[in-house]
Amino acid sequence: MFKYVCKSELMMSIKDEEEPQTEVRKSIVIESTPEVIFRAITNQRDLANWLPDLSIPEPRIGGKILIVCRKGTRWQVNNATKVLDKDYFFEGIIQELIPNKTISYTIQNVRLPKDPETNPEYTETWNIEEMDHHKTKVELIQSGFTGKEKGMIRFEDADMGLPILLDQLAKYCKGRS
Repeated sequence: MFKYVCKSELMMSIKDEEEPQTEVRKSIVIESTPEVIFRAITNQRDLANWLPDLSIPEPRIGGKILIVCRKGTRWQVNNATKVLDKDYFFEGIIQELIPNKTISYTIQNVRLPKDPETNPEYTETWNIEEMDHHKTKVELIQSGFTGKEKGMIRFEDADMGLPILLDQLAKYCKGRS
């Protein structure tokens, strides 16, 4: 295995054998408190201001989540742009909820047949860690990839999309109390 650090200071690994990536991890340090960040992720009114695709109507363990990504939505990171060619609908259940620390939920494309290889149930986890006064590290993890996915959520899409979510969260939370 060869390791190198790219300009964004994310550690990446290249393996000689072709093995599907099963997890994407991205993190950011935000000038805000864990309380503000957690509220932005779990409070529907706050969430609608920075991530209108995600709905968490029941912020409790066992509560439902809904993600609706509309046709024509543009995602852009660095020089790469993805335009959605159709609507995508995902549903999930909150598995873990620790105020101001973490929220973890399952997600699955409800428009595709349930299949553990081509439409697996993914897990998305937001970890929140206070670093210094008004600086908080947020780690976003999406796991459960098989390498055989169909539709929108594939490793490549998550690798491109998670930094967008973190950037939007940072812009929304900066300066809020």
